[in-house]
Amino acid sequence: MQIPSRCAILLDAGYIEYITRQEFPNLQINYEKLVKEITSDHSLFRTFYYNCLPSLDFSTAEDDRNLYEGKMNFFEALKFLPHFEVRLGFLSKYEDQEGNSLSFHQKRVDILMVVDMMQLALTKQIDHLIIATGDGDLIPAIQAVKQSGILVTLWHGSFRGKAAPNRELFQICDERYELGKIIHKIQKQGR
Repeated sequence: MQIPSRCAILLDAGYIEYITRQEFPNLQINYEKLVKEITSDHSLFRTFYYNCLPSLDFSTAEDDRNLYEGKMNFFEALKFLPHFEVRLGFLSKYEDQEGNSLSFHQKRVDILMVVDMMQLALTKQIDHLIIATGDGDLIPAIQAVKQSGILVTLWHGSFRGKAAPNRELFQICDERYELGKIIHKIQKQGR
């Protein structure tokens, strides 16, 4: 009888949200179901969830404040899931030369993911890393994790759409699965 491997899950929530917006509009993920589905026969050490709160400043509209409060409540609810850690980065506003806001970008999320990967690898707490991301910036950390003897599984968006993972990231991971193939099993039911 084979002993189940001990795994950790790293969820790039910004990427997961992007997949659902692009490929499954109006669908919401049940993260407890997602964790159960992707761990399959592995023993779960911990799930790490990475995201950012929406931007909030003194000029923010009421709808934006409600969005902020909703996200805060959602992140707090996630903390009650078994073996679940929420790691938050922040949003940085990019402006043009006239000071007009162009877009927001996540900051610190990749670094938080890398730090957790390295700690898990160095302390030998796991032998299997399951990661949901499409970000090629994580390639060096994933290579280091693999060199320490940890199997790496990637969950990603479809190659047919805008949420496709970085190709090199896809290639270096030991196993790869498309999130869309299990979407019907992990969606929230009702409201």
